[in-house]
Amino acid sequence: MIIGKIRRPFLLFLLLIVLFGSFIISFACNTIWYNLQLMNDPLHAALEAFGGMAAIAMALLLLQLHQDRKRENGEYFLLSMGFMMMGILDTCHAVSNFGYGFILLRSLASLCGSIWFALVWLPSRFRPITNIKTTHWAIVTVSILLGAVILKYRNFFPLMIMDGHFTPFAIGINVLSGILSIAAALYFLCEFLRTNKKESYFFTCMLLMLGLSGLEFQFSMIWSYDWWFWHVQRCLAYAVVLYYIFEMFLRISEELKKSNEHLEKRIAERTIELSNEIAERKRYGSERDAVFTQLQDAFDQIKTLSGLLPTCSSCKNIRNAEGNWVQMERYIQEHSNARFSHGLCPQCAKKLYPEVFDKM
Repeated sequence: MIIGKIRRPFLLFLLLIVLFGSFIISFACNTIWYNLQLMNDPLHAALEAFGGMAAIAMALLLLQLHQDRKRENGEYFLLSMGFMMMGILDTCHAVSNFGYGFILLRSLASLCGSIWFALVWLPSRFRPITNIKTTHWAIVTVSILLGAVILKYRNFFPLMIMDGHFTPFAIGINVLSGILSIAAALYFLCEFLRTNKKESYFFTCMLLMLGLSGLEFQFSMIWSYDWWFWHVQRCLAYAVVLYYIFEMFLRISEELKKSNEHLEKRIAERTIELSNEIAERKRYGSERDAVFTQLQDAFDQIKTLSGLLPTCSSCKNIRNAEGNWVQMERYIQEHSNARFSHGLCPQCAKKLYPEVFDKM
């Protein structure tokens, strides 16, 4: 769907509000409500589970669009793999308890997803992985195994939080993921400015909010208001995802409805055409059969003698193909459907039987 050029400045203004508003709220949380904390494990697990399910749903939709060849350069596939890894690892993070591996799962989810997102900047000729049919199964397998290993052997992984503050390793992973997500957002922003596609604007908003949450990770503390804010910001990004999925579903449903209506109309028209054609063929067939019957009857009734017939000038016998002389009546009966019935003409009757002829 194409957005009108009149609405484009307003949409770009909204992006600026999201960008600067996010930093302003984050700054307020770190200055005004710095010492306030909200510890609520069920709420946190619900937010992460919602984000994980939304990301997986988005991944499946984008993968189907990629298989339908909606984009030739493979952007759908790259976004799909990013959302798939992010969704699976976020779901594992949602079911984990606070402690070892807790922050690591969340950080790896952001990093793995953002790496796939940033690959949209690669030229299409450097994306051969998008054409491999088993890639998505490999990504799903690796993501599930990675999440399962971290949950099972969580004590072997770093804690990534010391005295309520995140370690530099945790901060570095999330800041890097934020930068990569914003880079992907810039790609779709450039595409939006070039094509005015509504889809490109959705991807820009979504990736921008995911990137901002990664950048704001470094300023937050566990359970602080700022920590909750970037969680809410990620949920808003996933809300954009769900809205895009819902709109895509409505659009596809409308296209299918129009396609079915057109198909039904075409079937009805074609049915009428075929009925007329069948009726016409039946009429032609009846006429043909009648003509054929007439010709057959004429052929059965007519048998033509042709060529030179050697005839005796005296007795009128005819010489056949074997050289024998046969009576004219016999020859004609053998070579045609004619049959002879004998009688006497008046001249011959008077000549042969004058007495009887005079009495008659």
